[in-house]
Amino acid sequence: MARKVVLVRGGMLGANTGIGGAHHTLKQTLESGGVSGWDLHGVAEYDLGQRPSGLKRIYHRWFKHPRTVQNLTAIEGVDLIHITDQEQAHLVPKNSQIPVAVTVHDLFHTFPETKSVGGAEVEVGDANPSFIRRKDLTKLRKGLARADVLFCDSYATLNACKTHFPHVKSVWLPLGLKMTKFSPQQTQMPARTTPSSSLKKACHLLIVGSHDPRKRMKFLFEILGELNPEVKAECHVHHVGNPTSPVHEASVLELAHKYGVEHFTAHGGDLSDEALMELRHASEALLFPSMSEGFGYPPLEAMATGTAVLCADFASHNELMPEGACLSGSDKQAWVAAIEHLHAAWKERTRDHEVHVWPSPDEALIEHAHSFSLRAYQERTSTAYSDLF
Repeated sequence: MARKVVLVRGGMLGANTGIGGAHHTLKQTLESGGVSGWDLHGVAEYDLGQRPSGLKRIYHRWFKHPRTVQNLTAIEGVDLIHITDQEQAHLVPKNSQIPVAVTVHDLFHTFPETKSVGGAEVEVGDANPSFIRRKDLTKLRKGLARADVLFCDSYATLNACKTHFPHVKSVWLPLGLKMTKFSPQQTQMPARTTPSSSLKKACHLLIVGSHDPRKRMKFLFEILGELNPEVKAECHVHHVGNPTSPVHEASVLELAHKYGVEHFTAHGGDLSDEALMELRHASEALLFPSMSEGFGYPPLEAMATGTAVLCADFASHNELMPEGACLSGSDKQAWVAAIEHLHAAWKERTRDHEVHVWPSPDEALIEHAHSFSLRAYQERTSTAYSDLF
């Protein structure tokens, strides 16, 4: 007979967010019987509705929902409580009679730090949180210390958990992608003609991510600004994500103007899955200079479509890349050379064609991405769950 697990998080999140997507993927795979030996007993979360007040948020987060989760420990037939991200670790029940697991995507918000790279200081996490947030972080740390096991989606996070919570069992459990969703055979346009009628013949480059300091947008636009003028003129750069800075620095649009990136489009964070997939297929590469990530979905999703990735050699997204494929996080000239190499290959491929010849999927990258497939994640999750018993 299959054991039962209850998935727990706080307020509902959409499947199009990183943490929300990981939660929904686990929910769906349990519902479909994908985790051998385990069934979903239920999901504990809440809906705050539209524009809840700060008081309502705190009441549900600190008082009402923790009581709900605490009561789960007394429900007959529940074998495991799994809190699906570390930002809800305050929900770990006290004195639970059944095992409680927490998925830890990263700890840079819980333990913020400032890192130095290429002579620049980069904040990873908020070093000066508000009074309410400081109290919240204290609750999160205490909750993580109460857990029976921490499921870490990268080795970098695993090492951080072992450092900060040495008395709690920590396990490497990377996330997974449903590869058929990204397969070029399933998603490409007929005859690989044009991913979108709005895209002109150009060397398209893609950026996916917010404008958080750790994403290092300024570093990337400095690189784009140093490209050969002819190369720059033929490169069309697309940014998908929030274009404004949370620390009130120049927006990505302002950076594009400052560094002379004439062909730049900020698509915002609400682009549809279909439109983003078209951009992946049209682009010569994803540019990913981030200083720090939890799991790092964008590089993996790009590789799953066969799209090249220029990725900074930082944790933990560097764990997803093929051996030796990352670029130095501080060597601007290496990035300039890599982009100009992409442009040269694009130029050669399209030189004698009136109709744009879009990049062909890289089968080696697709094969590499499969090591983080949903099937592999299901097998690892089954093992991690069962090891608790």
